[in-house]
Amino acid sequence: MRKTTAMNAETNTETINCPFCDESKSSPWAKENGFTAVKCSVCGLVYVNPRPIQSLIREGVETGIHSNVEHGRTAVVRRVRSNVIRYKKILALMFNDVWSNPREISWLDVGAGYGEIVEAVSALAHLGSRIEGIEPMKPKATRARARGLKISEKYLHDVTEKFDFVSLVHVYSHIPDFRVFLGEIKNVLADNGEFYLETGNIGDLGDSHEVPTELDLPDHLVFAGEHHLTGYLSEAGFSIVEIRRMRKDGIINFAKSIIKKFIGRKVTLAIPYTSRYRSILIRAKLCSLQSA
Repeated sequence: MRKTTAMNAETNTETINCPFCDESKSSPWAKENGFTAVKCSVCGLVYVNPRPIQSLIREGVETGIHSNVEHGRTAVVRRVRSNVIRYKKILALMFNDVWSNPREISWLDVGAGYGEIVEAVSALAHLGSRIEGIEPMKPKATRARARGLKISEKYLHDVTEKFDFVSLVHVYSHIPDFRVFLGEIKNVLADNGEFYLETGNIGDLGDSHEVPTELDLPDHLVFAGEHHLTGYLSEAGFSIVEIRRMRKDGIINFAKSIIKKFIGRKVTLAIPYTSRYRSILIRAKLCSLQSA
């Protein structure tokens, strides 16, 4: 686990070293909602520092509301049907060999939200497959279950079953210590199981103005680049099966940014198709003890 270098009881924050390389030196990179994201001087990881203490991070994860941030925004939003369609297309391509093989599988989506990934995988997997999700935020888990989805209101370390596949879609930035989290993922993966990870490549960018949306500090705590993600996975004993990189700065996103700007959100308006920001999609396989 990364070391905490100082704690401030008055502000309920803690100062940490880089969560990836443990370097203490960094430079300010962006500010939002009274918090600062810094960029590691050695590896380039972007992370909130000082960040909320662990109890407040947990509170935000479970309620969607950060009591130490004075604004009206919340992570409790709504199900987005278009996401189901999008994820179904992406997963159909990246796991085509799985769907073309007539066998039942087990799949766990971590941080399942309203269940969009669970819906997408359920539509692709063969009949009899076990498709589940876990979501510690009660409002999201409750609404997902009301739609008939198998989503439990718990954390990854509470899972005792084994799964062939585990997915983590746009959840990475919420996780304070990804090394510990990867260990928990390995604990629930079957032998030679696979992990699907999707997140942005903010750690690869030189300037925060290249990000086509808000950072949502401190709900989001850590922002990696592709080399951070592959480094974490390799260190944990995963081999990369496939990596895809998808643009997020098209015409539709530009139109959404204009609307956000109009209602007072702090977003950067950039010319479409010029940003280096990408969604990184990684399919990785856990190496068996025999082959390790």
